[in-house]
Amino acid sequence: MCRFADRIAYLSHDVQDAIRAGVITSVDLPERSRRTFGEPGTRWIATMIEAVVDESLRTGAVSMDPQVLDVMNELRGFMFEHVYLRPGTEEQRREITGIVHDLVDHFLAHPGEVAPTYRQNEAETLTQVIDYVAGMTDRYAIGIHDELSRSQQLN
Repeated sequence: MCRFADRIAYLSHDVQDAIRAGVITSVDLPERSRRTFGEPGTRWIATMIEAVVDESLRTGAVSMDPQVLDVMNELRGFMFEHVYLRPGTEEQRREITGIVHDLVDHFLAHPGEVAPTYRQNEAETLTQVIDYVAGMTDRYAIGIHDELSRSQQLN
């Protein structure tokens, strides 16, 4: 369930962020998404989570209603085409990729700085570091990167 919940929350927030940034408008969204989920916001998350809960109860396995999943995947495809990979974002992608690499390198060199909740399992250090960095919000990762850069702790 957590995997679905994370995807749902990220997708919903990314759509709202893209609209606030003026990259897209709600009218640009695929018609089936607007019809199924309504206006971007918390109702989207509720609709998608309900589709997971209902289908999981129906089938006995964690899954999402196939029709809602199809609409969600269409929306994800739209977001990749029009937001995540749109022309003009290559420089941003390079910058963000650099930040992620810097953070992974830093925490591999300083594994004791990884949050304790990511160090409580038997996983290898690399896995713990990647899980830690992957779990950061964009804002938090950039803030940590800026802080480490200011203190010149990055390689």
